Amino acid sequence: MAITYANLKGNNFLRHAITIVLLIPGVALSSTTVSAADWPMAGANPRHTMHSSAPVPQNPHVVWQTQIDGAVYAGPAIAGHSVYVAGHDKRVWALNIATGSVRWKQKLGEAISTTPAITGSTVVVGAKDGMLTALDTHRGEIKWQTKTDKKIVSSPIIDQDTIFVGSNDLHLYAVDLGSGKIRWRYLTHGYKYSGLFSSPAADSEKIYIGTKDGDFYAVYRDSGKFVWKHNVGSSVYRAALLAGEHLYVSSYDRRVYALDRTSGAIVWRTSLLDDWPMGTPVLVNGMLYVASRSGKLYGIDAVSGKIEWRDDLGISVQHGFVVGSNQIGVIATIDGELFAINLRNQRRLWKKTLPNAIKAPLAISSRGIVAVTEDGVVTLLR
Repeated sequence: MAITYANLKGNNFLRHAITIVLLIPGVALSSTTVSAADWPMAGANPRHTMHSSAPVPQNPHVVWQTQIDGAVYAGPAIAGHSVYVAGHDKRVWALNIATGSVRWKQKLGEAISTTPAITGSTVVVGAKDGMLTALDTHRGEIKWQTKTDKKIVSSPIIDQDTIFVGSNDLHLYAVDLGSGKIRWRYLTHGYKYSGLFSSPAADSEKIYIGTKDGDFYAVYRDSGKFVWKHNVGSSVYRAALLAGEHLYVSSYDRRVYALDRTSGAIVWRTSLLDDWPMGTPVLVNGMLYVASRSGKLYGIDAVSGKIEWRDDLGISVQHGFVVGSNQIGVIATIDGELFAINLRNQRRLWKKTLPNAIKAPLAISSRGIVAVTEDGVVTLLR
């Protein structure tokens, strides 16, 4: 038995009442229904829009905090009554979103750096032993496991009845959701120390993924056959955004790219002035919002690629914005700060502080904002 996060004295943000939660597995809930206001996978959906149909709270406070074991670098997922988090303690955790109590936890074979993906009664994660695992959402029991040849640090997505995920064995996989059977795998042509770190993105025809050696691929989703490849200068560590006819890609060559989804041709590329773009770009009202590693925020015209707006948080970030239905974006820093910005007028709204670095993506649902600090504290703010 363990008590959730303590030692919160002196933090202005945390003077609000906090629910103290015992880490005791709860009774399984009867169903897991994913709604439009949930965040069931990395990027919120297979196109990685980073948008929720729920609004960002105007002045949130901490509702609960729960300490899980080990470091966490992967984002939470939200579906139905639960928050799902996976970390370097080799476990997948399901928390009750109303109270923060632990519904169940399941230990796997190696550390996990991928955001869980949920649909129906199944939650899927990839781990650093190369294993893709499907668990039952009600009790955390393992349904099936499928092995790849190297570690999985690419967060899986689920689209219809198929899981798409990259592995550091240089293959992009399509896996049957019900059985775990590999439907196809496509070999990218990176050097042997390369890999697929970014999460794939999907539309009705193709799957898209970037590699550590800077190549961006499109393959047919039904067969895994090659469609096109284009180099984007350097490593791709974050998922691309699919919006309209374009893919928007953050590259480690310090540029943001717009690629034509049909041909892969570069529509435009924009330099972030010797800084690295972090996270998946997010599109709001024709403006593409991108954060840099140094904490600078950019608004880029999605048609021309011209930088139209800048702000500077002054603190490094690891991931970009998540956006609510009220067009408020929230971004986290490695100092544990959360900033909310009204993306209709690019003005800051509020700042909140958690007691440790945030190196994982955020998630938004109708219940509030879920943030996970590096030391494994899961926080619901509303």
